[in-house]
Amino acid sequence: MKLNRTNATHTKLYIKKIMKKKKKLEPFYRSCLESCLELYSNAIYSTRDAIKYYKSRSYLEANVQFSAVMDAPSTCEDGFKDKEGLRSPLTKKNNDLFQLTALVLSIIEMLR
Repeated sequence: MKLNRTNATHTKLYIKKIMKKKKKLEPFYRSCLESCLELYSNAIYSTRDAIKYYKSRSYLEANVQFSAVMDAPSTCEDGFKDKEGLRSPLTKKNNDLFQLTALVLSIIEMLR
């Protein structure tokens, strides 16, 4: 679960790095990165809440929060697909967070 939060945090920092390094980005591309930045910021908060719920054995609430985390990488990736020919620089990172979160949700489901 902590790995989940670490992954989301590192991805958020990676997005910031891309945006800082490439000051003149195509507007749609920049918009996608900004959306992903917000999604990952929210995912970090949801992960923190989910861990608290998990520790208090509130597995249903933990499940809800981790489900929200799982939406972040999918939504981020989908944003880049809205424009033909645009490739996401975050595909691997999005897939990693999605898989980590799926694993966490499976563990929580076994505990319920």
